[in-house]
Amino acid sequence: MQIVAVKGVFSGLGALIVALLAGSSFPTAGYLGAALLLGFLAYGLSIFFYVHAQRRLGAAKTSAFYAVSPFIGSVLSLLIFPGIPGILFWAALAVMAVGSFFACEPKK
Repeated sequence: MQIVAVKGVFSGLGALIVALLAGSSFPTAGYLGAALLLGFLAYGLSIFFYVHAQRRLGAAKTSAFYAVSPFIGSVLSLLIFPGIPGILFWAALAVMAVGSFFACEPKK
């Protein structure tokens, strides 16, 4: 999984360079550690499992499962942050549902 490590290092380095060029200050050690942990969990594991699924399931099945993942995140966010979302949330959810339907629709 060397490609995952290279992609993670260079995307993180790119984001750091953009932030520093935009005038942000370098983060403290505690904040940096928390950001690295979050990046590993949210981005690193995500891309690792995506590449792993590509190898085991194939591109079509992996894409179909990947198209459904935003809905899982939406449900979790509603459980973690209770409240009634605004109209833009529901509009975006409808657009995502249509896109996922077409991505997951089996070929005839």
